[in-house]
Amino acid sequence: MKFGILLLLVLICTITGGHASEQIADDTPTSEEVTESQGESVNSQADVVDGDSEEATKPAEPEKKEEEPVAPTPPVQAGPFIDLLGETLLSLEMVDKGHAQLHSHYTNEALKGKKVVGLYFSADWCGPCRQFTPELVSFYNKMNSRRGKENEFEIVWISRCRDFDSFGQYFTNMNWLAMQPELAMGQHGQDLSTKYKVKGIPSLVLLDEVGNVITTDARNKIPQDRTGMGFPWRNPLTQVYVTVVPKSLRLLLRTQIDGLKGKINKQISGLLSKRKATA
Repeated sequence: MKFGILLLLVLICTITGGHASEQIADDTPTSEEVTESQGESVNSQADVVDGDSEEATKPAEPEKKEEEPVAPTPPVQAGPFIDLLGETLLSLEMVDKGHAQLHSHYTNEALKGKKVVGLYFSADWCGPCRQFTPELVSFYNKMNSRRGKENEFEIVWISRCRDFDSFGQYFTNMNWLAMQPELAMGQHGQDLSTKYKVKGIPSLVLLDEVGNVITTDARNKIPQDRTGMGFPWRNPLTQVYVTVVPKSLRLLLRTQIDGLKGKINKQISGLLSKRKATA
């Protein structure tokens, strides 16, 4: 009896131990499985290394430099008004009641298509100038609104003001162009006064489209002809000349005459210098 019970216990322990060993064997990974998992981790690390190396060896893109704005090349200008008035002229725009802005224009572009160009010599400190300027503004607007002759008349102010602040303040009373103040208030402006025999201001000299003088006394003609019936008050013979001779030929003749005058003036200056040297 005891022997039978002992044998039964031995059989039960044997069966239980076999099942436990099978479970342990199932849960424990084999050497092949461990090797495969290690290989996968190595491969994944290798992939990471390869990716980093590709990024490291990829050449850097050159930085794009911002292009600096190129200033426009000024046009080559020639003609009688360039010599008289300089390369550029100014206009004034009122931004509001207390502020104004100056704009620069190339001379030939600003005077393109103008049949009559007035040179207005005046200054802020001159009482008669302050009285005549509003009258001239009215006349200027009237002449430029005539049917078939719109905007054919231009005025260029030759300032005789004493400083730039006065120039700017007085310019607000005008709606035409102005010579650059450093030229007008300097020797160049004085030379123009001498050239056109300006004895006092205000003075208005009218030139035709090629720079020939029409009249040097427009300042006195405007009060006498406020409607502008006779404007620009050409001499009858001059009117025939302008009507018959085309602009291109008149410009050519003017250039040749100016060149001849220049040669004569040089010869006279040379003779006077020799006389002074021998005296």
